[in-house]
Amino acid sequence: MRQTISQAIPGFGKIWAVSLPVMLSMLAQNIINVTDTAFMGRVGEIELGAAAIGGVYFHVLFMLGFGFATGMQILISRRKGENNPSKIGPIMETGLLFLWALAIILIAGAQWLTPYIMPKVLSHETLLQPSINFLNIRVYGLIFVFVNVSFRAFHVGTTSTRPLTYGSIIMAITNIVLDYILIFGKFGFPEMGLEGAALASVISEATEAFYFIVYNSRSKIRKTYRLFYFKNMNFTLLKHTLNISVFVMLQYFISLSTWFIFFIVIEKTGEQNLASSNIIRSIYGFITIPVWAYSAVTSSFVSNAIGAGYTGQVTAIISKIARLSFITSAVITLCTGLLARQVLLIYTNSTELVNLSLLSVYVILGANIVFSCSCVSFNGVSGTGKTKTAMFIEIISLALYMAALYLIVYYFPDNVAFAWFSEFVYWLGLLILSLLYLRFGKWRNAGSLFNYTSNG
Repeated sequence: MRQTISQAIPGFGKIWAVSLPVMLSMLAQNIINVTDTAFMGRVGEIELGAAAIGGVYFHVLFMLGFGFATGMQILISRRKGENNPSKIGPIMETGLLFLWALAIILIAGAQWLTPYIMPKVLSHETLLQPSINFLNIRVYGLIFVFVNVSFRAFHVGTTSTRPLTYGSIIMAITNIVLDYILIFGKFGFPEMGLEGAALASVISEATEAFYFIVYNSRSKIRKTYRLFYFKNMNFTLLKHTLNISVFVMLQYFISLSTWFIFFIVIEKTGEQNLASSNIIRSIYGFITIPVWAYSAVTSSFVSNAIGAGYTGQVTAIISKIARLSFITSAVITLCTGLLARQVLLIYTNSTELVNLSLLSVYVILGANIVFSCSCVSFNGVSGTGKTKTAMFIEIISLALYMAALYLIVYYFPDNVAFAWFSEFVYWLGLLILSLLYLRFGKWRNAGSLFNYTSNG
């Protein structure tokens, strides 16, 4: 049954109901980062800095898989809107097989290339070996995290997001417990420090992957979506998914590469600035969870509406989610701003590091307000299926970001907080370009991207 126009524009309650489990899922991933950062802050500044470099490096690789899964989500949402659930399972199966192959390639490539890359980009030798040791373990998490993002795409695409809550709880609890045991060597385990944090992250991601596989192996889900039949690799469907995903993969890879460059630039200004920036990165990731969740469901609601034949309601859907995103971010910004020093003390007991980081917290809180609208609008563009256009919007915004970062660090090299002002430039560029495209761009003819001939 096709939706009515009023159903095509979700109410605030529906948006919240679908977004909340996604927030909890992202919260679990950020709890891994917060826990690792907080524990590393008590081990030492070198370990904290190495975790920052290693963590961003890992996420550059992770974003290739995440970009492919985003394309899967857009395609799944379109099939859901068309009331064609039997074609969703083959999308999942093809995506999982591709992502497992990609994970193996990335792990092998990282093990080979990392010892050559790190000495060329790090200026402090004390960070070199700890960063490599961290990555040599952390990179194996790609096998499991690619499974998790695939099922996140499945549940967000079908708007059945509640299982994401349970998966996130399992992963978060596992990581906190293992971090404590492995980093500090409790209950008879050896004290592994930074490498213990990496191992804890890998194991916790594996437990979430196991949960998703078991949960979605139930007969009702398998029959409804034709899931987990795994006959042959459907190369026609893979090519079709890549047509949508490849630009998202490149977009995320380029985006996270500039994020890696940001930390390399900060590293050259001093180890303490790098340690401070790792704390700020963790806080930034935490406070932006609701916006990322709203943005993820934006692409699904947009694709679903187009699949159901309500292209004319797309901008109204984006506008409604953006309003909710803005209000949520404003509340979080106010609360975090009032408790900024207390939040920093979660990560470190160094008064000097807290004072150094305080201004940076206020800067990212301001950027979070702009981010709340720009990220939703940008994901609305992706949700229409025009992922190539979205990639170019991202590239232009990133070019502005890198130019701003260079100028700020060049003229204010001693104040790490100023470097974070480049976030304003990036998010403003993304917001303006996304709104211009949604207003004047030719995205209403994106339906042809979703049609293919396949037995799957």
